[in-house]
Amino acid sequence: MALLTAEGISKVALALLGREIVLPATVTQVPMEEFKGSNGDTITVRVPQPAQARTQSSRGADITYDDIDEVPVKVTMSHLYHAKLLSDEEAAFDLENFGLQITRPQVQAVALGAEDQLVAVMNALTPDTNVEFAATADDDDTIAVLLAIREFLTKSGAPTTERYCAVSPSIATRILSVPNFSKINESGSDSALRRAVIGVLYGMTFVESAGLDDDTMVGYHSSGFCWANGAPPNPRGATESAAIADSGISLRQVFQYVPDKLSDASVLSTFAGAAAVLDDEESESESTESEESGDTQARFIKVAVGS
Repeated sequence: MALLTAEGISKVALALLGREIVLPATVTQVPMEEFKGSNGDTITVRVPQPAQARTQSSRGADITYDDIDEVPVKVTMSHLYHAKLLSDEEAAFDLENFGLQITRPQVQAVALGAEDQLVAVMNALTPDTNVEFAATADDDDTIAVLLAIREFLTKSGAPTTERYCAVSPSIATRILSVPNFSKINESGSDSALRRAVIGVLYGMTFVESAGLDDDTMVGYHSSGFCWANGAPPNPRGATESAAIADSGISLRQVFQYVPDKLSDASVLSTFAGAAAVLDDEESESESTESEESGDTQARFIKVAVGS
C-alpha cells in the first residue's frame, strides 16, 4: 500500500500499532565489537561450567588438578532491513511528515525484526511436561507453577538476581489475578521494559511480550539467552546516513537518490542475532533432558498450558 494522499487526512497522527520491544533488555547482550576481525558474522560465546572443590585425603597428600570447562554457544548475526522508494510524485504531493510517515514505520519494522531473533529462539523451545498450567485458569495452580519455576532455577544454581519470566498475554492474565502480586511502581522510568513489566513475585520479574506463542511462558536467568545487535557502518557512497536507536536497538538509516527510478531511497537496517545458552555440549535438539520433559536447562525452563 502506497502513501495516502494528504487530501482529507487528519492532521492528528495515529500511534503506530505494534508490540513493545522488551525482551533484549532481559538477557545477556553480546557487544558488537566481538564480531570484528576474523570472527565474521558468527561468534562463539564461552559459557563457564560449575566446578567442584576436592578434599585433600591427608596431610601432604598429592592433590588433583582439574580443567576449567566451558561450553561454546554460537551466535550468528542476520542483516535485517526495510527499504522504501519515495517517488518524486509522493515527495511533492503526498508526503507531509517524513519522520512520521516513512522513518517511524521503518524503525518499528526493523526493531521488531531484531527482537524477533530472540523471540524465535524462545518460541522454538519445547515446553516442560512436568511443569505446566492447568487448562482452566486457577490461582492455586498458577502459584504452584510459579513456585516450581523458582525452585527449578534455584536448584539449577541460577543466581537469585536477574531472574525473569517472559509471558504471553494469556499467561499474563492468569498471573495478574494472583493475590498479592506485586506490581511495579508506575511512577518510575517510562521505558518500554518498565511498561512491559507486569510485576515481581518470588524473586522473578514478569515481562509480557505479544511476540511469544499464546499460552506459553519462559522462566530464565538473564544468562540463559544471548542477544547481539549493532548498526551497520555508514556507507561511503551514500548521500546521507545516520545511526539511530530505538528501544535499545541500534539502527542505521541511509538516504540515496535513485536516478533510474526518479525516487529517493530510505533504507533502514541493523544486525541482530540470538541463541539459547545450553549448559552441555549437546545441541538444543538433543537436550540433556528427555524429549518428553522439554528443554529444561539450568538457565531456563519453558512452561505451557496443558491439554
